[in-house]
Amino acid sequence: MNDRTAARDVGAANLEFARVLIANLQAAGVAAAFVCPGSRSTPLALAISERHDLPTSVHVDERSAAFHALGFAKASRRPVVLVCTSGTAGANFLPAVAEAHHARVPLVVLTADRPPELRAWGAPQTMEQRGLYAGFTRWSEEAPCPAERDSERAYARALAQRAVAEATGPAPGPVHLNLPFREPLLPASVAEAAAHVEPAVAPAAQAPPALDSVEVARDLRRAARGVLLFGSDVGDESLAVAAHALAQALDWPVIADPASGLRAGAPMDSSLITGADLFLRNAAVAAALRPDLIVRFGGQPTSRALNEWMLRHTTADVWLVDPANGFRDPQHRAGRAYRASPSQFCALAGSIMGAASAETRAWQSRWKQADSIARATVAEAIAAESRFLTPHLAQALWAALPDGAVLYAANSMAIREVDAFAGPRSAGLTLLANRGVNGIDGQVSAALGAAGALRRPTVLWCGDLALLHDVSGLLAGHMHVADLTVVVSNDDGGGIFEYLPAARIVPRPVFERMFAVPHGLDLGALARGLGWNASRVDSAASFRDALAKAMRGGRHVIEVRVDRAANTAFHAALNAAVSARLEREFVA
Repeated sequence: MNDRTAARDVGAANLEFARVLIANLQAAGVAAAFVCPGSRSTPLALAISERHDLPTSVHVDERSAAFHALGFAKASRRPVVLVCTSGTAGANFLPAVAEAHHARVPLVVLTADRPPELRAWGAPQTMEQRGLYAGFTRWSEEAPCPAERDSERAYARALAQRAVAEATGPAPGPVHLNLPFREPLLPASVAEAAAHVEPAVAPAAQAPPALDSVEVARDLRRAARGVLLFGSDVGDESLAVAAHALAQALDWPVIADPASGLRAGAPMDSSLITGADLFLRNAAVAAALRPDLIVRFGGQPTSRALNEWMLRHTTADVWLVDPANGFRDPQHRAGRAYRASPSQFCALAGSIMGAASAETRAWQSRWKQADSIARATVAEAIAAESRFLTPHLAQALWAALPDGAVLYAANSMAIREVDAFAGPRSAGLTLLANRGVNGIDGQVSAALGAAGALRRPTVLWCGDLALLHDVSGLLAGHMHVADLTVVVSNDDGGGIFEYLPAARIVPRPVFERMFAVPHGLDLGALARGLGWNASRVDSAASFRDALAKAMRGGRHVIEVRVDRAANTAFHAALNAAVSARLEREFVA
């Protein structure tokens, strides 16, 4: 074989390997592709472009692309493929990969690479990529450079099949395939139709083992003071009905994190507790509501007060329900861990025998009383305050979103405001949040991904620093003609730091420069410069009007200017008012 023939064969082998890999990833369940332009990834990009039935978006910023993919996969609950070239490109995927790992979001990350003989020899755009996401993947593999052997097709099929199976297992998460390609990257001509590919059939996922319904139901009934606690990332469409049935059978309160999906459109009115973050701040109330058993589902709750309440009652038994035995137990409290989905566990309602005891019924009544007091106090205080602050925004947004809408609640303050001030609503709503690692990065891009996956009215609520952290997400929205509304509460800096000890200890000039980081930017002008419609509102009425207009479609940024000092003081006043009323009506 002469050199020219060998070169042509290398390019053909690269493209055939890429075509077989991509076809089989799609056949195994990959729902969309997110591609960043680059040279070394050319075979992968071309193979994706030939899959006309695979939704594909192209991004200039790898970090934005990764969060866009994360949002799509989180919303659709289907794996997606994420592609970049060699060098630092893949390093920019790391924040989203880390979030996907902790939040159990299925990503298949394909990093193109230079061949092994170029590594560690000073070749440009070359770095060690094989362990790039160490500690954050369900599975990681490096393929050999494609060669002229029939076995390459079989290997590409198997690689794709296993990648999707690992990404979508009992604990979904990221998979990393590092794919080196030698030059020439493509054959001399790619004008002919894509090679016919017979994708392999992916094996069906196995269900977690069945629970011993009788034994578990008996032990649940024995606990007089029990709580069902649903954190983030528990969701499936059947959970609300199953959770309601179990709560009714046990006569237990249900504490539902906003990211659990159980606060909107769910039949939980009689047992759902949404004000726990407000009333558990009171030490006497937190002590009075001492549990015997906490059954935990999903990730750690958003509320600090709730987490401290659990930590306070060390004698309470804790059960962890997790389909993967994933040890999501940072307090190291779980006495039992059940490998089951939340819906499977809640189906135990049918095995609960006998009526709840008088003590249990009184227990649930006490939770309802505390919740009612906290909610009523907050409602009165918000109605009496003329300024439009973030608690007002949380309630207005929660109430005004149409049935079936999607709300992406950003870290750091937005998700906490929803947790504290958004009660149950009868209209359906999908709430998403990146509560795996809880970073503020990539929020716009993740919301764009969710909007593209669900094709429903989608709103991101974020702070000003989160928006500025992902300006490239605004660019991505312009390039991909997305339908997304970004509601940004602009308090000119990092408002969450006002609630931390540094705000009281550090001299104010130092605090402003080192923590709050005021920027003084016109966010509306920034958004318009990147092709978005932008408006500014200052009241509940003007906000509802702007949101209704945005829900007709297109790209919108609604800016709510917030006085940071006034907002912080109002939160303190709300908490004091709730605590004082609890002391009079609950503790006394």
